[in-house]
Amino acid sequence: MEAHLHFLIAWLSAHPDTALAVIFAAAFLESLAVIGTVIPGSTIVFIGGVLVGLKAIDPWLAFGVAIVGAIFGDASSYELGRHYREEIRRVWPLRRHPGLLVRGQAYFERNGGKSVFLARFLGPVRAIVPVIAGMASMSPWHFFAMNALSAVGWAFAHMLPGVLFGASLQVAGAVSSRLALVIALLVAVVWFVAHLIRITVRYGGPVAVRLRSAIVRRARAGRGPVARAVLALTDPSRRESTTLLISASILVAAAWVFLAVVHGAVIGDPLIDLDRPIYETLQAARTHYGDLVMIAISELGGAYVMAPVVLVVSIWLVVTRRLQTLRYWLAAVAFAAVAVLVLRYALGPLKLAAAYRGVDTQSLPSGDATISMTVFGFLASLLGRGKARWQKGMIALPATLAVLAVAFSRLYLGAYWFSDIVASLALGLAWVALLTIASTTHVREPPLRALPLGLAVIATVVVAGGVGVARHHAVDLARYARPATLNSMTFDAWQAGSYGTIASARTEIKGEGEEPFAVQWVAPRSEVIRVLLADGWQLPVPWTARSTLLWMVTSTPIGELPVLPKFHHGEPPALTLVRPIDRDARAVLRFWRVAEVARLPRAGTPPSDTPVTLYVVMATNEELGDVLHFVLYVRTASDYRAPLVLLGHALSQEHVRAVPRDDAPDGLRLVW
Repeated sequence: MEAHLHFLIAWLSAHPDTALAVIFAAAFLESLAVIGTVIPGSTIVFIGGVLVGLKAIDPWLAFGVAIVGAIFGDASSYELGRHYREEIRRVWPLRRHPGLLVRGQAYFERNGGKSVFLARFLGPVRAIVPVIAGMASMSPWHFFAMNALSAVGWAFAHMLPGVLFGASLQVAGAVSSRLALVIALLVAVVWFVAHLIRITVRYGGPVAVRLRSAIVRRARAGRGPVARAVLALTDPSRRESTTLLISASILVAAAWVFLAVVHGAVIGDPLIDLDRPIYETLQAARTHYGDLVMIAISELGGAYVMAPVVLVVSIWLVVTRRLQTLRYWLAAVAFAAVAVLVLRYALGPLKLAAAYRGVDTQSLPSGDATISMTVFGFLASLLGRGKARWQKGMIALPATLAVLAVAFSRLYLGAYWFSDIVASLALGLAWVALLTIASTTHVREPPLRALPLGLAVIATVVVAGGVGVARHHAVDLARYARPATLNSMTFDAWQAGSYGTIASARTEIKGEGEEPFAVQWVAPRSEVIRVLLADGWQLPVPWTARSTLLWMVTSTPIGELPVLPKFHHGEPPALTLVRPIDRDARAVLRFWRVAEVARLPRAGTPPSDTPVTLYVVMATNEELGDVLHFVLYVRTASDYRAPLVLLGHALSQEHVRAVPRDDAPDGLRLVW
């Protein structure tokens, strides 16, 4: 993947005019009257920033064309308004969307000249305020001053995050293609969800309001319990109706998803067909450090964290005399725990489960996912009651992130499959929605104070989670460890041809080779270190707070920087050594353990049956670079022969045997 990234950067570096022209066009069109409301110029400018961070295009040219394009776009809109004035109302497409001008005029009247600056960052009025400014005969000098300032701010606001992301992607790619892939996917998912929410709110909101009004009219005209129930859920004159309507919708949708997944798990639904590729993809993307993080997150969803949270909230409800709410709170957790056990017993091992090694055959529903959804979901519902919409959003966001993080960690570790996680979250969400409807209807106690109770819960998670991680992390690391990949062979078999069965290149994503392994070395770790240190190689600078901060000091020589880890099949090197070449370059050797070799012969000693480690060695040159003179990064040079010359001097010592194998790819050397 790193090679593909380098190819893309090289191509864009050779054709920078194309990228710059696209950035200019995006900035111009997004600022143009009316058209700018549908052009994703901000996204394209962000991508331009990513290219800057990847060192594919010149940063100042990229910023310059984005600023100039934005200025020209607003200026064109301003001139249209100043030239046509009121006649512009009859010009397509404004004559079909008169509401755009109405909103723009209202905003301009409220904010005056500064609206030209502010509107640049507000989607609904971004492309219409310059037209209004022209129609209102705003002073050209005043307009162009606001226009230029807003263009500069807009360009930096949208391109700088792209620069940082591009730089992080380059650093991540230098560390691991898996890490770069995970970061890119994460950003893509966040972008997709954010835009989906924005589109839903913009276009779905008016439709929902019209539908709700029609339902209310029919319910008011009808009689009977059904009409009264519908009116209770939809009548906007009732304060709790919105909460009840949303909860009822969630209940129906979540229950349908849960039942659909359970049914599909039995008969083989297409959703279930996704389980194996998702499982295998995540297992292929696992790394040692990713396992450390995901196991810790998974432990935060364990009983030794959930139980203290339930206890703290219960004590809070008792102290604040909210006994009705306490009954619902305890019932929520108790029913969820019982439902998991009952459903597991009732469903039994599903037919599909036998196809998954290492996956719990009775994991539907997942206890961790269901309980965490119930605890954090219902707690967010209780804390959000009686609050403003933005406060409910601020409460729901961390609760949602916590639930999804726990669920994803279980999926990443291979403890459950995708359909199980979906069904478990749906079950918990349906139960939370039902509880919200019941408590909203029957509980008449004052709303909870969100801030103190929220802080108490966060503190409980941190303390209980820290204790739990400290006590269980080592055990869980062994529990969720991937199967060992070390092979066993004899020394004679290795020399006779078994070396050809060992990977010839570092592998990140399944089936994709990265840097070559030019050496296979059979020796104890201490012997490898002794031989290389004697020839001028060094152990790298360790990762500390000081050495990490040195990446932010662009005058730091490469020799004072720690080595970024790289991964082979998700595992970090067992040993790393470096040799400085100059201030901005160094040779790096990374060793991975791949096999145990028996009966290693040594001069003057009888053969031994004690296995000795077989290492594959990746030799590379690293070069130092910086992003906008702000942060340093290293890139791997494409010449893999140069560092082998330095390594060859160490291997020429009398007590080390290095045998080139002409029949192996890339001139493999066997060393012992």
